[in-house]
Amino acid sequence: MSGVVKNLFGGGDDSAKREAEKSRQLQQVANDRQLAELNRNDKAVAATRRAPRGRRLFEDGSEALAGTLA
Repeated sequence: MSGVVKNLFGGGDDSAKREAEKSRQLQQVANDRQLAELNRNDKAVAATRRAPRGRRLFEDGSEALAGTLA
């Protein structure tokens, strides 16, 4: 009788815990693969892009510059 009650209320069998752990491991592997692919794509793009040269980063146009330097 106690075995029936245990099975009804989730005791005795650890299959749910094993399945949850297996699911976590599979999700971790998928996350690692996705991150590795993203990093690999970023490195490929970064290798072909040139750094901008001779540009002002925060320039608002000619009105941002003073008319005289001194």
